[in-house]
Amino acid sequence: MKICAVLCVVVALALGSPVPLNTHSCRCASSARSLLSSLTHIMEKEGKMEHQDLFAGFNCTDLEAQMIPHTQTASVCQPSASDDAMSCSSQRSSSFSEEECLRNIRRDLHYYKLLLKSYKPTASDLSPVQTATSDLEQCLTADGAAANGALPEWGKWSGTSFENRVTLCKTLKGFHVRAITMNRALAYIGSGDHRK
Repeated sequence: MKICAVLCVVVALALGSPVPLNTHSCRCASSARSLLSSLTHIMEKEGKMEHQDLFAGFNCTDLEAQMIPHTQTASVCQPSASDDAMSCSSQRSSSFSEEECLRNIRRDLHYYKLLLKSYKPTASDLSPVQTATSDLEQCLTADGAAANGALPEWGKWSGTSFENRVTLCKTLKGFHVRAITMNRALAYIGSGDHRK
């Protein structure tokens, strides 16, 4: 734990960002970076998997990201704007709620974990993403409540193999975008700026 604290301070100083107030946020931020790295790796490989070409027959980079509609992570995890600063989104007018942000992140992680676990055939190259997703979810539930509430049912993998692979590509792209949001939110929480 002391090593994590020292590492957080060194990274924060090297990046010119505030030193995180608690090491738990640092540990979770590290898990979030690992998830983002795993997703980036799959997207950069363009589906070139160990035993098959997951995105054969289409260009995954040309497809739109498919976001999950049942959480508000992007809006509730947006840092509070100061009175004299303009926000990128006029939708958020109340102050930042760390609890609400983390609850939405946990729900996202739970959704994606179940969704990727249900993908058949299970590609072994998806296991780093699945592991990183579970690790971040466990880290965030160590101090807080687990993701609660019913998630919407999905029939994502009911098409042909080709249709399922297209859906997987779009889903992974959406998860990649959401992982960027999670990383930014956890860095903001770790900085302690929302407590000022």
